[in-house]
Amino acid sequence: MSKNASTAEGWDEEYEAGRWAFLRSLPESGRYGIIGMWLNLTNSMDEVLDIGCGEGLLYERLQPMGIKRYVGMDLAPAALEIANVDPSIASLRAGDMHTFEPQDGERFSAIVFNEVLHFAEDPAAVVARYAPFLKDDGVIALSMYSPKRPESGANKLIAKLWEATDDESKWEVLDDYRLVSDKKGVTWRMRLVKPVPA
Repeated sequence: MSKNASTAEGWDEEYEAGRWAFLRSLPESGRYGIIGMWLNLTNSMDEVLDIGCGEGLLYERLQPMGIKRYVGMDLAPAALEIANVDPSIASLRAGDMHTFEPQDGERFSAIVFNEVLHFAEDPAAVVARYAPFLKDDGVIALSMYSPKRPESGANKLIAKLWEATDDESKWEVLDDYRLVSDKKGVTWRMRLVKPVPA
């Protein structure tokens, strides 16, 4: 990642240079499949908010499964320009996950954080901030790349987020995966959660 990747301009440069094209590869497909089945089996395909949607790859995977409405948000306008979405069901918005606000009255059956929470200092606070944007019975899908070094910063962030969502007074954990791609030699931690009604 470039040193500017924390800015919209930095992300634009990376998308325009094709830095994220690998996300379309077959070894990346497993986690999209898990997220798709989670949303399908929890009847959460009505209104999906995809935080850090990039060029809309999750939309491409969900569209054949019958997604009814999709809102993708990303920091990089260049990524959104690459996205190939049906405007009758999809809306793409440039924004930052720390400050994004839905439109008036907009609520979601599912919110997906797919490989974006590594860019938050406090992923648990970001996820909790989005809970009010869910409809009743809505779910939040989490996917985070897990480096091989247990002491890495990314793994520390994952541990904090998992610890926060283990709090049964606030969250119900519906599913929890450690997905390993032997082909790619990488691991993802994935979790599907639902806020506990207050």
